[in-house]
Amino acid sequence: MSRSTASSPTTPDAASAGARAIASPAFDALGVAGLLEAAIAAVPTGVTIADPALPDCPIVYVNDAFTRMTGYLPDEVLGRNCRFLQGARTDAAAVARVREAIARRTPITVELLNYRKDGSRFWNELHVAPVFDAAGALKAFIGIQHDITARKKAEAGRERARRLAERANRTKSDFLAAMSHEIRTPMNGVMGTLALLLETELDAEQRAYAETARQCGKDLLAIINDILDISRIEAGKLAIESVPFRLAEVVRAVLDLAAAAAAEKGLKLEARIAPDVPDTVIGDPLRLKQVLTNLVDNAVKFTAVGGVTVTIDRVPEGEGTGLAFAVIDTGIGIPPSVQKRLFSRFAQADPSITRRFGGSGLGLTICRRLVSLMGGEIGLESQPGRGTTFRFVLPLPAAEGAGSAPERVLPDPSPPKPPAARGRVLIAEDSRTNQLVAAAMLRRAGWTVDVVSDGREAVRRAAETDYALILMDVQMPELDGLAASRRIRALPGPRGQVPILAVSGATTEADRRACAEAGMNGFLPKPIDRTTLLDAVEAVLAERRTPQPSPPPPSAPPPSFGDEAGREEPLLDRAVLADLRESVQPGRLPQLLALFAEETETRLARLAEAMARKDLGEVARVAHTLKSSAGAFGAAALARAVTALEEEARAGRGPEAARLAERVAALARASLAALRAPETVG
Repeated sequence: MSRSTASSPTTPDAASAGARAIASPAFDALGVAGLLEAAIAAVPTGVTIADPALPDCPIVYVNDAFTRMTGYLPDEVLGRNCRFLQGARTDAAAVARVREAIARRTPITVELLNYRKDGSRFWNELHVAPVFDAAGALKAFIGIQHDITARKKAEAGRERARRLAERANRTKSDFLAAMSHEIRTPMNGVMGTLALLLETELDAEQRAYAETARQCGKDLLAIINDILDISRIEAGKLAIESVPFRLAEVVRAVLDLAAAAAAEKGLKLEARIAPDVPDTVIGDPLRLKQVLTNLVDNAVKFTAVGGVTVTIDRVPEGEGTGLAFAVIDTGIGIPPSVQKRLFSRFAQADPSITRRFGGSGLGLTICRRLVSLMGGEIGLESQPGRGTTFRFVLPLPAAEGAGSAPERVLPDPSPPKPPAARGRVLIAEDSRTNQLVAAAMLRRAGWTVDVVSDGREAVRRAAETDYALILMDVQMPELDGLAASRRIRALPGPRGQVPILAVSGATTEADRRACAEAGMNGFLPKPIDRTTLLDAVEAVLAERRTPQPSPPPPSAPPPSFGDEAGREEPLLDRAVLADLRESVQPGRLPQLLALFAEETETRLARLAEAMARKDLGEVARVAHTLKSSAGAFGAAALARAVTALEEEARAGRGPEAARLAERVAALARASLAALRAPETVG
């Protein structure tokens, strides 16, 4: 081997000179070229040298390691191009990258599946580098090969294990979701029947038995919900929202849920909010409520004397941004030795806690996971006999135009609700027990009830009768609730717009989204109790708007916007706005309009991002949410445009969806400008 062939991939003569510069005269006397050739021959790494001056750039040198790696003898290699190592499963793209680098005379490192002489495969980490002489002329290509088969097998094993773990996790989640539905359906009958039983005349002993059974059912349902939550979190299927919401409303809802238990024990229950905390923030109100509810419920459960206080403060400057939450109780406290494992699954401070107070041991684990998903951390301070404080910080920025939150929040004294307008309700449910329970609850509230057992019958009855509301089970024979709802929405006239309340034992976000996409107006998870059912019915009916078009006075023509045919199209429906103004407290409309504007800007940004990604599924989802809010605030032209956009996106018609998305953006901004006008807000 010549001295130039065995030297550095850069400038062989210079490299040889460098070797002499750091070597002793005795070393030089031994013959540098011979020593370098012996060293290359001895290394465990395959080395080849190819001559670009010869046709097809053949190999002119190989070392022993290369022959051991490939099984080819030197006489079988020399004079051939190295493509003989390639085979049926060699990556053509990687080979093309090597050829391109050789053509450009640049170094390259790739991983290739190569073939030995006996046909067996091995993974080759190949490094190819050009060698130039002092004048810059290309002299050779040096190839260095490492057999990385063992490493690739290990990587493949880890990847296979990861896929198996993910598949097992998905199977577990699917199983839990299926079992959730199967458990919730009979639980609905159990809980509903017990609620009806407790409304009858019972003696003290009978009432005690029924109350005990109902409480056991509630405890079982709480455990089911905890298991499903932790399963969804671990499977990565629990999404965190980022929407504007009123902080005090979430806190008051949490206190309302715990008020009865606190009052029964004589505990004081309140929330204190610092003056500089905004009243409206951006985040996930549902998950924040879930965390606070879990912590407050635990605090009430483990406190016998004193009270429970929720505090909210701004994080001090220099320590980050966000809001600091604390749930403080005067209860039994937690020993330091068990605080570290308190957030682990199925862990409680003492095994006797479960026997004394109940619970699955998953609540604090779920809190920790949810706080982490929302970008925060949770911790606690506690001393036995002196109470416990749970603290967490969340990045909840103030919404645009936010004011100050109230400094003190107390549970709602729950004044009696005004009676809802009664009418005829259709229940579509295949379970005879659930039919009985729901019908009895609604009839006792003054409703006239019709019952059917499958979706086809529900569609037929909806086409024949004017119902105030349809209670639709999602899973039914013949025709499921989703398909039945879509057919009802296709009915002409008001009967196609009847409010539909979904009832389901499946409670994932995907289930809720599917119901909304089918045209349902609300979602009620099983099992249901009387209060939850009636509240859900009233909430759905309260959102229904059936405005009669009325021309505005000549002095105040409604703002308009050209439609797709060039005609002037009214932007706002004044009747809806008038109805909305009468439905809310005096002075509340400007705040609602500001919140609608903020949410609309956020949705427009999401819509633009989805269109840029050509994600028509996301476009349809954004359009669906924008459609309902636009209609509620009287933005009639915008509501019609997003309805058309949703239809085109769901049909997969990208160009038409893109055109409509531009129109939606223009209509939205014109509608917001019209809603901000003094004659609208005033």
